[in-house]
Amino acid sequence: MHYHDETKESNSIEILIALMDGGVDHEVARRVLRKFDGDVEKAASAMIEGDRGEDTQSSLWSSHSQMEINQPRPLPPPAVRPNSPINIDLTGDDDQNDELSRALKASLETVSQEGPIFGPSERPPDAHWAMVPSNNNIAADDLDRAIQASFEQADTGDEYQPLPLDQQWRKEGWPVTLRPTKHTMVYAALVLHALFYVPQIRERVANWRPALPEGVTEAEPPKNGPELLMWKLVETFTNMDLAKLVDLDAHEVLEGFKPEPWSNPAQSPGELSQGFFEKVAGALDKVFTHEFIRTGQTKQRIMQFQYGNSNFDDEPGELLQDACIVRVEALGRSETNDLVGRLSAQLSSNKDDVKRQVIFEPSEMIAFHLSRSGTVTGERKPFKYPKHIYLDQFLKENIELAESKRVQQRNLHAEIQKLVLHNKSLTHFNDKDTLADLRSSIYYYENVADAKGDDERARVTQIMAKKLKGILAQVEKEIKVSDINIAKMRDEAAMLLDCPELQRARYDLRAVLVHDGLYGRKHLYSYVQEKGAWWRIEDTSISQVSEGNVLEDSVGLHLGAGPYLLLYSRALPEGAELLDLQWPPPIKIDVENHNRVLLEQLQCSEAESHTNNQDKENVLTYPEDDRMESMDVLC
Repeated sequence: MHYHDETKESNSIEILIALMDGGVDHEVARRVLRKFDGDVEKAASAMIEGDRGEDTQSSLWSSHSQMEINQPRPLPPPAVRPNSPINIDLTGDDDQNDELSRALKASLETVSQEGPIFGPSERPPDAHWAMVPSNNNIAADDLDRAIQASFEQADTGDEYQPLPLDQQWRKEGWPVTLRPTKHTMVYAALVLHALFYVPQIRERVANWRPALPEGVTEAEPPKNGPELLMWKLVETFTNMDLAKLVDLDAHEVLEGFKPEPWSNPAQSPGELSQGFFEKVAGALDKVFTHEFIRTGQTKQRIMQFQYGNSNFDDEPGELLQDACIVRVEALGRSETNDLVGRLSAQLSSNKDDVKRQVIFEPSEMIAFHLSRSGTVTGERKPFKYPKHIYLDQFLKENIELAESKRVQQRNLHAEIQKLVLHNKSLTHFNDKDTLADLRSSIYYYENVADAKGDDERARVTQIMAKKLKGILAQVEKEIKVSDINIAKMRDEAAMLLDCPELQRARYDLRAVLVHDGLYGRKHLYSYVQEKGAWWRIEDTSISQVSEGNVLEDSVGLHLGAGPYLLLYSRALPEGAELLDLQWPPPIKIDVENHNRVLLEQLQCSEAESHTNNQDKENVLTYPEDDRMESMDVLC
């Protein structure tokens, strides 16, 4: 067992991360550093060669990456005080000392004869004090169930509250909310809500029709299976597109998918969302595949991409796999705590025996689960994600070009490492700040040293101060030049993969799901984009926000929370927008009927308000043109 100086190790990790230009996770740096017994230079050299401190490389695209499990160190045994006699130093006159000694001896003899005897009691048993054996395991299980029940039954203030009638009319051009009746399902409702704002998903769902039995010409609701789930989703999406009701109930569609409840604060909404997203993607993929086969269309990958090892062609036994979501560790403090940097770091190894994971067939959309399962010491930094991401460097067809760019990056990082170590050798020696010592020496010779009237001593003091100042200026100049070169090489390394050949498969950000770190319906919210505008949706609250709010939201940072699910999809052609979607006629007619009923209810409510002479500021009124336009649409 090795014990580590935590302070020294933390400083070494920071140096190691700086040497790698921040492109390495804190935990990875710690593992490699410990592997080489704290030798920073050996650890840095190993990381440049691709060492990540573990024997195998986890899959880049796998849905659930393996987590390092740190076994707790055994605590040292508690100190045991030996049963030694008490030594009493009595000072004073000899007569008093002899008398006090005799008294102490007598008292000790009395205590030894009449002291308490430890052992089983000889008292006869008393039925009133009978002991009842306990079962600790049962008690613990009962306590867990009680805690679980308290979360499910407690009044958390998250009960479903429908909006008042005068607030149910949807504003023109605004999105709608999709809320579950149970607050434990809010995360799942946000996932379905976000999928609607992925253009490719919305269009594919709108164009889907169930298989019609022979002789039937109009689509009818399927009875069971994935097609029934799809029909429920079509109903939900149709309402989100056409309904005038701003607050939609997600209970029925969620019942079909049966998501796991978010039943206590210890559960991560990100983990639950990943599992639910995979379930939805799997169901939709089955439906889309059957439709492609039934209609004779070429199969398209909508939500699930295909990935595998880069040497698949040379390894007949290798298998390709499907995935719909990529897990990314987002809890970090390095300067490259960003989406592309994290993904690239997992492909930066150049060891021959490591099989890199690449995408063979990309999908129309891709999701990223931002996991926060690790620990961070020191300052926490928000995880950065771009509004556009290029997947070219992760595609099988570009593996050679991307790898050559990464080799250049590693070479630049190696040069950066040399300069950083050189700067460190100039500024530190034996864990001491040599520049600070040098400045202190100069201050001493200029301000403290006393010549004591000796001209020769004064001359030597001035010469020493001048020499030290010259040395300091030379070192500072050399460090400044190194810093400039380091900055240039870092910029060059960062731009290597930003070349036109690797910027063809562009994916745009469509939705972001966020957790503020607390538990409850109003502690999860989403950002969605519709017709170029970004909207923030939290329970019943809808507000338009800037793109900066979406990309720089730091909520939950100090609670280990924040953005946890990102949805990207292929960039649409410039200026292209979804046209009027052809939703199934039976569902569309139902939505139009509901719109008519809602409008009638609002008009009746408005008439009653006028009749009762209520305050006009509390009366919901609609411009005449808006009502006439609504009636034209509905009738």
